[in-house]
Formats: sequence, C-alpha cells, structure tokens
Amino acid sequence: MLITKLQNATSTSGLAGSSRSTTSTDSFQRALEQALSGTGSASTATPGLSVADRNRAAREADAAALAEFREYMSKTPEQRMREAILKEMGLTEEDLKAMPAEKCAAIEKAIAAKIRERLEAQEQIKANALAEKVANSGDTQLIRMLSV
Repeated sequence: MLITKLQNATSTSGLAGSSRSTTSTDSFQRALEQALSGTGSASTATPGLSVADRNRAAREADAAALAEFREYMSKTPEQRMREAILKEMGLTEEDLKAMPAEKCAAIEKAIAAKIRERLEAQEQIKANALAEKVANSGDTQLIRMLSV
C-alpha cells in the first residue's frame, strides 16, 4: 500500500521519539488512507448535522491531519526509523524510560545496531544503482576510472 511504501522509503533511523508521535503517525496514516479511499469521516454525511457543522468538522479534521503530517515531516529520517524499530519491538519511549538502566541500555544497543544495518543496506542499494547506471551508460572511460 502507498502508506507502507512511504513509510519504508522514509524510515532511515532515529534518535528520539515518543508514543504520542507514534500514535500521531498512526492517526495520520489512517486519515491518509481514509482520504485516499474516500471513506473519511468528513466525506460521509452525518444525520442531524447541518452543512455548516459538517464543513466545520471537515476543516477541523483537515487541520488535525495537517498538524500530524507536519509533526511527522519535522522528524529526521533517523527519528522515524527509531520509532519504527521501537514499534516493531512492541515498545514506546515511555516503556524505555520505565525500564531498568541495564535493560534500557541493551535495547538501545539493539536499536543502534538495527539502524546501522538499515543505513548500510540503503547505502548498498544506492551503490548498486549507481554501478548499474554507470555500466549501462557505456562510458568505458568512466567505468575504467571507477574500477581502479
């Protein structure tokens, strides 16, 4: 799905985050999915609400979605990656803060290792794409220069 591709493309690593941010990201994703599918709460008529009330509710929903999007985009790729890793582990920043120092340190070490792995994988993908582009260019001088 588009959301998963967007999340995978932007997940590169993170050094800070919170469960509020993760919840905010989840809310943003749900709102975006609803908007793309046309099933959002603003697009369904609610019996008993006036047009003005529905419009106001739609504007409020738009403002909330925009605020969540801005919060998400204000994070570095590293922060988004950290949140994703914590989510995969079933943890939040609050969970980490509540843990004993030794356990927290072990989890932080595991997170750092996963971030490093993902960054290295991304760099390898970029290097492979560049090598393929050079090889397909037919520029023998460039190929010789890069193979030295």
